[in-house]
Amino acid sequence: MATEDDVAQAYARRLLTALGHDLDVPPAPGPLLDWAASGAMALTGRRDGPPLVATGAAVAARGALLALKALAPEAQLPDIGLLGERAALAGFRRGGDHSCGGATRLLPAHDGYVAISLARPDDHALVPAFVQQDVDDSWAALGTWSASRTVEEVRSRAVLLGLPVAVPAEAATEPVPWRVLAEYGGPTPTGRPLVVDLSSLWAGPLCASLLGMLGCDVVKVEDPQRPDGARQGSRAFFDLLNAGAHPVSVDLRSAHGRDRLQDLLFQADVVIEGSRPRALQQLGIDAAAFAGHGATWVSITAHGRSQGHRVGYGDDAAVAGGLVCRDEDGPVFVADAVADPLTGLHAALVAWSGLRTGGGRLVDLALARVAATAAALTTREHGTVVRDENGWYVETLAGRIPVAEPSARAGRGPGPELA
Repeated sequence: MATEDDVAQAYARRLLTALGHDLDVPPAPGPLLDWAASGAMALTGRRDGPPLVATGAAVAARGALLALKALAPEAQLPDIGLLGERAALAGFRRGGDHSCGGATRLLPAHDGYVAISLARPDDHALVPAFVQQDVDDSWAALGTWSASRTVEEVRSRAVLLGLPVAVPAEAATEPVPWRVLAEYGGPTPTGRPLVVDLSSLWAGPLCASLLGMLGCDVVKVEDPQRPDGARQGSRAFFDLLNAGAHPVSVDLRSAHGRDRLQDLLFQADVVIEGSRPRALQQLGIDAAAFAGHGATWVSITAHGRSQGHRVGYGDDAAVAGGLVCRDEDGPVFVADAVADPLTGLHAALVAWSGLRTGGGRLVDLALARVAATAAALTTREHGTVVRDENGWYVETLAGRIPVAEPSARAGRGPGPELA
């Protein structure tokens, strides 16, 4: 059995074995050290309370990084601090039962809690239908309605209407967080691998960014009518994830645009997308067919392709996986949309493995499933969180561990403008 200090190392080996690799993995610094150093601990807890310990996210991130490093030993990869990069660049802070970014909240129901996200104007527009009355304040209306319903009533109604919703720990834990839905076999690339990134926001672009750092040629495809939503947030964060990608603008409403996209996909060694399967099918795109052509197709959704009707984001999906903390007042969010960077790391690992061993795979990665895997990796060591004039610390038998504030890597230049 793995000790507390080598649980990330053991997890990295598990990931590599599942991908067919037998490689040495160095030991990890330790879950508590990683968690405190990541910036994610500073983002976990009530705004007016201490930061809280949730080591599973750090173990999962460190394990995926160790596995990726084992596959690409010469690469210069980011460290555990990538968990807090968006918050560092956007100025987010911990908010307890409000997500760091403010778009998701943990609301009490009659028999538990639910997480609901109102990240888009369309989400707010659905609230009157959800509570079946006119509303002046979306969150107040949701809170009142949910308090007298069971968590299953809240979840079922939200899913029916298309609101992002999660019940804590509803997602099942699996040995590894991805599913290979189809595997055909394919050649390894003979030149510089081509990555076609159709994704948006955080998880998919992080995967593409990591593959770019590993030497791939990344093409970022956007429809000018529906560009990457991250463009509306922190520009520095968008640049961090998308610098170096070549922009391709495709009007998916036109036959010419759809044909252009099909041509690009046939050239791809890796495809990254975050769309519901039905949306791609309506565009005439069959993911399995492109995998059969030799690509490693990485499908990132909130709850998996089999639940493609459900929408979700990094904060509510983390709750679905059970990646939450609790204090005497109830559950609080773990870090900032933590399911996103964790999924991006695992997606990059699967994609890079496919480039090394041959493509021809359709891979299903669900944010909630990745979060469930991370939650299961939570270690028993917690320490005592204390504060002095220099900031927060975790006191352990080995000494004090400082709790680092979120930070971000230096950017590699501007991200692509819309072509």
